[in-house]
Amino acid sequence: MQVSSFPRVVLVTGATGNLGRKLIEGLACESACERIIGVDLNTTTASFSCLAQERLTLVQADLTTDGNWKAFLEGVEAVVHFAAASPLPDSSWEEALSSCDMTLSLLRAAQKSGVRRFVFASSNHTMGAYKDDLLGKGQLTSTLPPKPGTRWFNGSKEVHSLAYGTSKVMGERLCSAIAEASAGEISCVSVRIGWVLPDENDPRQITHSGAPSSTASSLELSDDEKRALHWFRDMWLSNDDFVSLFIAALRADQQQWPTPAVVVNGVSKNKNTVWDLTSAKELIGYEPQDDIHKYL
Repeated sequence: MQVSSFPRVVLVTGATGNLGRKLIEGLACESACERIIGVDLNTTTASFSCLAQERLTLVQADLTTDGNWKAFLEGVEAVVHFAAASPLPDSSWEEALSSCDMTLSLLRAAQKSGVRRFVFASSNHTMGAYKDDLLGKGQLTSTLPPKPGTRWFNGSKEVHSLAYGTSKVMGERLCSAIAEASAGEISCVSVRIGWVLPDENDPRQITHSGAPSSTASSLELSDDEKRALHWFRDMWLSNDDFVSLFIAALRADQQQWPTPAVVVNGVSKNKNTVWDLTSAKELIGYEPQDDIHKYL
């Protein structure tokens, strides 16, 4: 697979969140990335390494409004879009709609500003309704029809991520529409991100409730809880593989793609996972290294 030049200026939305911070630290280690612009609603509590701070400009902005944030796209070669009206998988339909509006507004502004690569942080929740299907190894491909909305018990109530998952599906389709309309002048990668816990992202802390815990255990769980625990563990994405995945999405040569917008699954190299990584490997050159079963 041919490799394009790495973007010199990258704008990251949701910059101070779990994923945004991790990617910015990874971008700071890429010598070709000369400047990083981080956009978030709240930048006052952000903490970055000295290496990242040397190239990082933080911008406080609300992407749901037509504010002056669009000016920061000037000279930007790539955008990575993590921001959402709510990052919670049980977000409301109103929040899901706001997230779609945000994604469309950012896509339009990016295209108008000459951005050449747009990486959209999609989610495993686009395929969440497959959780209760008995799928085998590698059967959950990125070309299967989306089935948004995972159901699980979070420890206090049943959660359904239908609105959140649907907003991610629509984000993928917005990326496709804008990329096609631009005749590939802006190319898009939608990454269906697996399960990334905050900070050290220790897979031993993954629980059936979806929340991290230092006492995670599969003992004395109901069948539904065991299925949920397996689902979350199966799509663990390590910190190193997460950064590698998004670096690959920024670097990949679109000339090798069937369309100017592609969708890939994003999990680690977990043994016997139902999540197929063929498209991620062939289209963007993603080569995961970590396996959750080495840690459990």
